[in-house]
Amino acid sequence: MLYAGTNYHPHDWPRERWKRDIDLMKQASFNVVRLGHLCWDSFEPSEGNYTFEWFDEVMALFSAAGIRVVLDIATRPAPTWLHKKYPEIDLADTNGLRLEAQTRYMEDVGHPVFQEYAYRFAEKLVCRYREHPALYAFGLCNEFGSGSPSYSASARDRFQTWLSNKYGTIDALNRAWATQRWSRKLNSFRDVALPISGSVKGAPERLLDMWRFYSDETLAFMHGLSRLVKRLAPSARETTNHWSENPGYGFDYLKQYDEIVDLPGIGFYPGTNPEDRRALTAACFFMDHRTGELGRPIWCLEFQTGDFGGYGSPRKAMRMYAYLSLLHRAQAVCAWTWRSMLGGEEQYLFGLVDHDGEPGWKYDEFKQIANEFNLLQERGLPRNVSPDVAIAYSFESLKVAAGNRSYYKSDYTDQVLQAYETLELANLDCNIVNLRKLCLDYKLLVVPGHALIDDASAATIRAFVERGGTVVMTAYSAKVNAHNQVFDTTLPGALSDVFGIRVGAFVRTRSHTPSENAGGLEKTELRLERERPIVVFGERQYEPPIDYYEIVETKTAETAASFVNTLERSPAITRNRYGKGEAIYVAVPASTAILKPLLESLFPALGIKPGPATPLGVAARTLDDGSTLYVNTTGESRTVALARPGKGLLSGMRYDGSMTLAAYEVELVSPSSSTLKGVQS
Repeated sequence: MLYAGTNYHPHDWPRERWKRDIDLMKQASFNVVRLGHLCWDSFEPSEGNYTFEWFDEVMALFSAAGIRVVLDIATRPAPTWLHKKYPEIDLADTNGLRLEAQTRYMEDVGHPVFQEYAYRFAEKLVCRYREHPALYAFGLCNEFGSGSPSYSASARDRFQTWLSNKYGTIDALNRAWATQRWSRKLNSFRDVALPISGSVKGAPERLLDMWRFYSDETLAFMHGLSRLVKRLAPSARETTNHWSENPGYGFDYLKQYDEIVDLPGIGFYPGTNPEDRRALTAACFFMDHRTGELGRPIWCLEFQTGDFGGYGSPRKAMRMYAYLSLLHRAQAVCAWTWRSMLGGEEQYLFGLVDHDGEPGWKYDEFKQIANEFNLLQERGLPRNVSPDVAIAYSFESLKVAAGNRSYYKSDYTDQVLQAYETLELANLDCNIVNLRKLCLDYKLLVVPGHALIDDASAATIRAFVERGGTVVMTAYSAKVNAHNQVFDTTLPGALSDVFGIRVGAFVRTRSHTPSENAGGLEKTELRLERERPIVVFGERQYEPPIDYYEIVETKTAETAASFVNTLERSPAITRNRYGKGEAIYVAVPASTAILKPLLESLFPALGIKPGPATPLGVAARTLDDGSTLYVNTTGESRTVALARPGKGLLSGMRYDGSMTLAAYEVELVSPSSSTLKGVQS
């Protein structure tokens, strides 16, 4: 079953408008709507004063229209009356100063008072609508991981308790935090302060534990909402459009997602410019990250229709995005938003319906999406795949790299996306996995820039290779241990024997200027290019766009590729047999330029079959029924070579040898004579 619909905010519009909007949705063949988010005080305008009657009418209208509802449990933002009664739930900035709740996400999610009231409201909402015929799923609030943590005294006190539970004794904490450095030993857990004061940040060990603490609080609150739904409404599904990858806040989603998430969810926002390839790749990666190893379809609970000050994507690009999401295991797309809002922070974020309530061309395009989704129900969608390849992702490595920019100059997320893009170019599915808890079997595991390797992660890699798997790990990986301290053993830490190498020195190919002002003398960023490394791999030369490479010494490993124009002429890629498998190390940060030829060379021996061959910019996957879905993500026409003649099930056209897709066009090609009656392009 596929779903197409929208996000609707009935509290923004007069009651007499509701039926008109729902009629338009029904005319567009929408079969799902997301309701209830961001409006706690519309349900509880003052403490204990619940006004659900207006929403009962809304739910009844959608039930009559045959449109299923994903009902958000709107615990964020907290209502003004709660902030005023308990100002301690307000966020505090890095100076410890309380911030007035001016906009959304300005409550301290970990504060017990906020949680007490949030769970109380959640219970009332769930009990009210758990048996409603329109209900499909409850949403576990909106965009966890977005906003900012609180640096209040309450957060500090909770951090102290969290550390006490984690380390047990102050001596253990002192060792983990290397407090002998700069005379910062702690005599009790009450000595602990949050390691950010104003613009001053503390030591890396402390910062990492702080982010772990905030992450655990977010996960605990989400888990509490999930348990509440499971207990009170066991027949309902649960989903959420969190933002765990948020570089400024976020949380460690893969640590606990399998206990919390029923239907993976996301806000699908590649932007209104499909030419922004990094954003497009990231939107797809985030989908696969949310799916993890659950093997379940993902719901695009928010789906880009417009942008801040941008009316919409180029014509047909929104439909292209919808089919791109299907390639990445989506089951539902819910437009954000239905109607462009007249006021508030998103008054110029444009929806399917214009400010005056009249549908525009985007309504027609989403109507086409919904109609086509209805006609694709028997094509084996949503996709259910078992990838041979996994990419490791680490919230902790994200925070480690962000906390020491002088060393980790290659952005962590960008390195992960470079590895992911390599598989996207091959039209290969992959799972995004947690090294601490690998659940499924894979032939190939890619570990890009995974700075932090704890004991569990090291054991996973070791066992994976011992059993016969192939792992590819890139530079910047395995630098620090679980406490964010650099290994005092041979690098890559805890895995040097698995990879059969020693990584010691490294080279900045451009002039280096740290962010720290060593010696009190201002340094000039010269931006000199000192080297431009060329890698010889096989019979070809490659020039990855890097500013850093590591000097690798082989022990038991063999050199598979070398630098040819650098001072050291050291190995660029090494391969080491370990147990029944192989460990491959790449001495440069993860880059598609070098990972693409490397992985392509590995696929045949590993029995990994790339997806359909396509020109650059065309994504494709073959469905279970043998048909192939092609998506041209570019603003130019692309010609695709076809292995055999086929019938276009969206266009009705026959193809013999090749197919030309116009800009942002999609096609489902069946090699058989089957067709979908009535489907129009």
